[in-house]
Amino acid sequence: MSDDLTRRQLVRRAAVALCAPALGHGLGGCARRNSPNRDVQAPVSQNGRVVLSAQLAPELQVVGGAVVVHAACASRPVLVANTGSGFVALQAICPHASCEVAWVPEDLQAECPCHGSRFAGDGTVLNPPATTPLQTFPADRDPANGSVLVHLFAGDGTFPALVGGFVVINLANYPALKATGGVVIGQPEGMSGPLVVTRPDVTIAPVALSAVCTHQQCTVQPILTGAPPSSSLYCPCHGSAFDLNGKVTHDPATADLPAFSVVWDGADSLTINVGSICS
Repeated sequence: MSDDLTRRQLVRRAAVALCAPALGHGLGGCARRNSPNRDVQAPVSQNGRVVLSAQLAPELQVVGGAVVVHAACASRPVLVANTGSGFVALQAICPHASCEVAWVPEDLQAECPCHGSRFAGDGTVLNPPATTPLQTFPADRDPANGSVLVHLFAGDGTFPALVGGFVVINLANYPALKATGGVVIGQPEGMSGPLVVTRPDVTIAPVALSAVCTHQQCTVQPILTGAPPSSSLYCPCHGSAFDLNGKVTHDPATADLPAFSVVWDGADSLTINVGSICS
């Protein structure tokens, strides 16, 4: 077991213990139910799916059962639960303070044991202090053997799929990137996290960055100001900010957004080298 995984488990269990007295006295600030789900280590298949067999995750064979999956190459653990009518898979780290959320089967919701944030099965925030949703992942049962399949690297259609470690885009399909200050954020199929492509200056190549904030792994968003708009990137969870080259401009983040190498033909073709799923 890694030191990082051990630390997360200790933090989560400490939060449960600290909240117990408060729950008994009806105090706010802690979750109403604290039922940590078992941590499961799982490999990622060649097609980017995690296969959770009945032997590996027997909890998922029962309605209401849930596990937290720590998969190779995934940037964040994933909470997987059996709702009775299907399966949900959610980012397991609360965007408020990076505690690990737990599944509440009677409500079909995820809850943070540290500060009481609540999330619907589609990741929507139901109760603060969290203000940003949990990322979701497609999950279903393999009819052949009953295993639960979680697709950790599904795309959202914004960018083309990853092929051989590269994302190739046609700038003509992204009007925002034809102007200085343009920003496009999306999840390419086969990539382990969201990608942001920016245009600090139309006279030079666009910039490709990881869209995962280096503070607590929330997804950054563009902020537009002025007319015509000039852009920057900010984290909606804790207010970190970055310029269009990924440089930190406002804390609490202290590290720049990781950059990917790009090849631009000077016209509309942009090739981004993001590496393989498990690079």
